[in-house]
Amino acid sequence: MVRPPGPDRPLYIRIAMSLKARILAGTYQPAARLPGEEELAAAFGASRSTIRQAIADLREAGYVVSQRGSGTYVCAELPIEPLSPRSGPVYTGFLDDLDDEAHHVHELHRSRRSVTADAALAARLRIPVGSPAVRFQGTRVRDGRVYGVAIDILPPHVADRLDATVLDRCPTIGDAMEAVGYRARESLQRVEPTALDATTARLCNGSPDEPALAVTGVAYGADGTPLDAYTLIVTRGYGIGLHLVRASEREAP
Repeated sequence: MVRPPGPDRPLYIRIAMSLKARILAGTYQPAARLPGEEELAAAFGASRSTIRQAIADLREAGYVVSQRGSGTYVCAELPIEPLSPRSGPVYTGFLDDLDDEAHHVHELHRSRRSVTADAALAARLRIPVGSPAVRFQGTRVRDGRVYGVAIDILPPHVADRLDATVLDRCPTIGDAMEAVGYRARESLQRVEPTALDATTARLCNGSPDEPALAVTGVAYGADGTPLDAYTLIVTRGYGIGLHLVRASEREAP
């Protein structure tokens, strides 16, 4: 995540993303009622009309449903899987900023092989257990420096579009997917400490058992269909910044 929703974004978008983060982190559970407009307006320092805009944005995205005379409720079925296990907060940002990161990175030693979905992968991609999938792996380089290993597992209907010509001209698998019409609309990532295994250490010029971060997630298309179950192992010494902005700034008059 490069840029959380800062002051350059409309306040209703910042509020919508803050509420979405609480939904995905489990603060507001599926089918739970959200606080009322007046309470949210006070909490965010916004007008009720701005809160209504934020709620409308969440409703259009499939995160909440409004019931006349009753209030607004978290949808029982969310467009993307919430963070699980729910052991920490969710910080929201924009995929546009991660897209910009692609201008600085590329992948070396990219490999491709067929895999069979176990229960965990099947749940992430919403495919039956035992279904085929395609696994890409590449060493990530930013500004000439190796900083990790990327693993992308795609359903066959997506992977089959990525021929050698597309892969050769795209720095990452995400870029290759977008080049053939599979643009990710939304993604939820989990960041956890890990250690380099022997293979990853060799690819990153590191040492086995060296501390690292594992960034795992699923990228979803415009229709909510999972497109990519990915893992990025980030080596020690590569920093990722979080710019956090308080959403309760008052609207400009």
